[in-house]
Amino acid sequence: MSNKKYSAGLVSKRFWFYEIKQYIEMLNDGKTEIEIKQLSEDTNIFGAPSESRAKEVFNATRRRVNILGKEMQELFPKLNIDNQKIVALISVFLLNDLFLEFMIEVYQTQIKKGRMEITTTEYKSFFSEKQRTNESVASWKPYTYSRLGSAYKNYLQESGLIRENDSVDRITPKAIDPRVIQWLKTINRLDIVQALIGVYSG
Repeated sequence: MSNKKYSAGLVSKRFWFYEIKQYIEMLNDGKTEIEIKQLSEDTNIFGAPSESRAKEVFNATRRRVNILGKEMQELFPKLNIDNQKIVALISVFLLNDLFLEFMIEVYQTQIKKGRMEITTTEYKSFFSEKQRTNESVASWKPYTYSRLGSAYKNYLQESGLIRENDSVDRITPKAIDPRVIQWLKTINRLDIVQALIGVYSG
């Protein structure tokens, strides 16, 4: 059994696309992380419902934007909104190995099979296999798997990669901007290229 450490932290975090977009815009306008933090605390720029939630949104958004790096932060405004959402999703992949593995092992596998849908069974099977083969996942409470599956579904819906249709999630792949693919190759994340378009290089 693998002892690789995985996180279930996404159960309490949202996609926060517009917050990421806003944060990047402020960075590109010359604001510093400290200044953005101060704005979040003083004027609630992210529209959080409470002080504690505002702090959580700021911290999560900061981490996701920082992990993208300056090159992508500068490219981001030049992308169309579909690809901006994909980049926001990539920032989550860069911080969460388990979600990335779901994309490769479930999302892309379904596409390769010609089955452009993800059902409840696929979500359950993924977590059952991880539970069987990984110590940290095996230690989670039963409800964690359900909540994490719902979180993955929400992220994929908000990024536009699936669309809910009756009892299944229809897979709706997006055309990824070549500049995004090239950036992923530059930072040596061909696994994320695979997760998004199904191949390592092209």
